[in-house]
Amino acid sequence: MRIIDQNGCDYPYESIAISYGDGIIYARPISNMDKRYLLARYSTQEKAEKAMQKLYDDYDLSKRFEALGYKAIQNLISWNGRKETEKFLYENIFSFRFPQDDEF
Repeated sequence: MRIIDQNGCDYPYESIAISYGDGIIYARPISNMDKRYLLARYSTQEKAEKAMQKLYDDYDLSKRFEALGYKAIQNLISWNGRKETEKFLYENIFSFRFPQDDEF
């Protein structure tokens, strides 16, 4: 799964550790925990918690689709017959974009 911060930068979920507090969400690369990248900034801790819960839910959903296997996903795309389905799956299931503060 890909994680996209509020500025559009892209990170692989499996290669970062995510932490949050005081309305700020950070990523630390597992290969270098001394570095820290800002993923999202929210006006309240509650908004940060909502964003994190959405991230957890979306990650769980992406893992469920992954468990179905690539062939099942291709069958879904073929059954629907539209390229939009493939785009939807990859943009909404295999990636997560942190919402802006005003989107809550």
